[in-house]
Amino acid sequence: MNTLRRSANPLSKALRELMESRHGKGYGSMRRLADKVQEATKRSDPYKTISRQLDGTPKWQLVEWVLDHCAPDDAEEGWRDHQVERLAGIYYSVHEERPPRYTGKLIVDGATVEDAISSPEEARDPTTQVMLLQQEIARLQESFERGEALSARLRDQVAVLQGQLDSIQRDYTTLQSAHDLIRQTKQELDGLVSTLQERVRIAEETAESLERRVRNAHEEANFSQAALEQKKREHEELEQRELQTRVDLAEARDVADRRYHELDRYRQESDEAQRRLRNQIIGLQRDMIEIRERFQGLDSRASNPPSPSSRPPVADTPASSRPPVADSQEPRQPGHGGKRGPEYNWMLDDDQNLFS
Repeated sequence: MNTLRRSANPLSKALRELMESRHGKGYGSMRRLADKVQEATKRSDPYKTISRQLDGTPKWQLVEWVLDHCAPDDAEEGWRDHQVERLAGIYYSVHEERPPRYTGKLIVDGATVEDAISSPEEARDPTTQVMLLQQEIARLQESFERGEALSARLRDQVAVLQGQLDSIQRDYTTLQSAHDLIRQTKQELDGLVSTLQERVRIAEETAESLERRVRNAHEEANFSQAALEQKKREHEELEQRELQTRVDLAEARDVADRRYHELDRYRQESDEAQRRLRNQIIGLQRDMIEIRERFQGLDSRASNPPSPSSRPPVADTPASSRPPVADSQEPRQPGHGGKRGPEYNWMLDDDQNLFS
């Protein structure tokens, strides 16, 4: 069974644990790490170097390879910084020196043995010094580039300010000319201000007069409001009276309807009585006509009596069975110009009344 030889070196033990947690146990973890390093560095196969250092004393480069290629997939943020600090402390306890290219704090068994370094003068190994110098050069280069950009912006600002200065000088000349005009205008404005002050005084007096008018109008409005409220109360009373009048009219309408129905019944009874009376009058008129005709026949016989010798004997006949006598020419009455006397006028009046 192929297994990694365990070493008493705590740094090798820590590196093996990281390799096995990522690539599994056995020699396969070193093989996969060597492939990753060869692919990243484009160098010869580092498998023997990794195996030899794990069996002996690992160098800091192997620590960096393990940290670069053995991080777990679910590593949290800050995992690398924590592992670098932990492995740097183990490296210091094994080698009794600061790891190259490491500038952080050295913590051994929970105690800080060295603080972090920030300048090349504090570094004791050339590799760290070169790295810090390169970082400082990079910072200086970045500062130089920022300075160049700032210088370019300042040059642009100077050009803009120079243009603004020229514009300000032209504006100053214009303002100098305007100042003289303003001085002249000020004198005119002083006279205008005096006039305006006089107008303001007149306006204030007018405002006071208007204020008095407004107060008077307000008082009149109050009086009008009181009168309006009185009118409203009177209107409400009129509405109540109108409502009562409507009720009375409704009652009177009901009474009038009842009276109308009674009068209509009386009218119908009166029409019926008039109809009966008219029928009676018509019957009486017929009887009077018949009586008049009979009377005229009797009158004609009385005015022309037949001689006794020439009158044939006639049997007595009831008046109702006698035939009607034909109308004859009215005799001329003596003493009245051949006309009937006034004793006959009542018959003529009755005839006209009957047929009118």
